Amino acid sequence: MIKTCFIASAGFGTRMGNLGKIIPKPLWPFFNLRLLDLQVAYAKMLGCEKIYINSHHCHEEMQNWAQGKDVVLLHEPTILGSGGCIHNLKKYVDDEIIFIINSDQFYFFDFSQINEDIKRMLEDDAIAHLYAIKVDHDATYNETKVIDGKLSSIAPHEGTSSYLTYSGVGILDLSKVPQLEGESSFFKTVADFKNKNVHMSLPKEPIFLDLGTLDKYIDVISELEKLPTVIKKFVAAIEELDGVDFKSTSTMEWAGVTFNFDTNTISYEGKDYSF
Repeated sequence: MIKTCFIASAGFGTRMGNLGKIIPKPLWPFFNLRLLDLQVAYAKMLGCEKIYINSHHCHEEMQNWAQGKDVVLLHEPTILGSGGCIHNLKKYVDDEIIFIINSDQFYFFDFSQINEDIKRMLEDDAIAHLYAIKVDHDATYNETKVIDGKLSSIAPHEGTSSYLTYSGVGILDLSKVPQLEGESSFFKTVADFKNKNVHMSLPKEPIFLDLGTLDKYIDVISELEKLPTVIKKFVAAIEELDGVDFKSTSTMEWAGVTFNFDTNTISYEGKDYSF
């Protein structure tokens, strides 16, 4: 299996409301851990031994979190974008096939297929194998069209049917990624499907959990009992969360953050924030 994982974590936190300006989204609590704690556990579950995480917004808080953890934090004083962060990673890791994930999403599927996907990548000289999700026709994501297992186009969706979009999870052959400086886009300088082979597939019976916006985050934590079984098992297997109760209450306190679903407020360090 893959031994190295990169967790994209260098956003601005703007989709998390005013509190997102103070707590970087990767460090929002999930039970009494942080989202990044769960992502590190997820990467290790996949067999990854080396974990790299980029940072920009609230970097000092990210540094404090990383103290004593078996991860490498790659600070971006100027944000490098979805492509630039991968090019920057090449300064530390090269000639490896790595797993890439986002800090605010979880994707569960039959991971035994990853080795087959790597085999097809190597046979076809592909730079990446990306995993898609199916979304409703009125979703606001770009549509990724796949022909014969290869990504062929990305464009705004038109029509009334569900469609595929990129999940943010994939396998990447760093040896095929050029060394570039500065900000760039993932699909222009890394998974450049117009000039390189980029594989994409929709896994069988996938489970996707998105906590990337304040609304989605609140929807999840306010109804923990509705979490898919596979995610409950994953969370319950994390040592620090042994015996966790998957039940939401009107008021919950996680890692110094209080959520009040009666008043629709989040309290942190003596201040209230509405949601």
